[in-house]
Amino acid sequence: FPTPTTVQWQVSTDGGTSFTNIAGATSTTLTFTAAAGQNGNLYRAVFKNAVGSANTITAQLNVKFAPTLVTQPTNQGVAATGTATFTAVANANPAATVQWQVSTDGGKTFTNLNGATSTTLTITNVPASDSGFQYRAVFTNTFGTTTSQAAKLTVGTAPAITTQPA
Repeated sequence: FPTPTTVQWQVSTDGGTSFTNIAGATSTTLTFTAAAGQNGNLYRAVFKNAVGSANTITAQLNVKFAPTLVTQPTNQGVAATGTATFTAVANANPAATVQWQVSTDGGKTFTNLNGATSTTLTITNVPASDSGFQYRAVFTNTFGTTTSQAAKLTVGTAPAITTQPA
């Protein structure tokens, strides 16, 4: 079998359904700086000579990266004794843990909420005294920590009639 005369690296961003040539990647070694958005891409080399071509098996890129926020929590307004729900989502590899925190002093200091470790924080039977509290999510993996913006909780009460019409 004749020695290969050319090599062309290809990438698939759709799980191997299609491959496209990587411009300038014509060496037997493919070297590049990986970005988080390339996580999961498949790579292969195509060797060609006068007789034909042969593809290598594919190699999947596994990019490790610190959490990056995808969804920030938003301010919530609820009636006293109602339910408030905050959501925050981060992308990370490996997957990140999440810890919700609360500030009762206008965002100066935050403390962890025990057991609040999912991407959705639900607070039921909200007392009127919690109005103005701020909530944020802290995402952590082995590559870093990212903290969401703080979202404010506003608790209102139904109007009270103090004087009836005569």
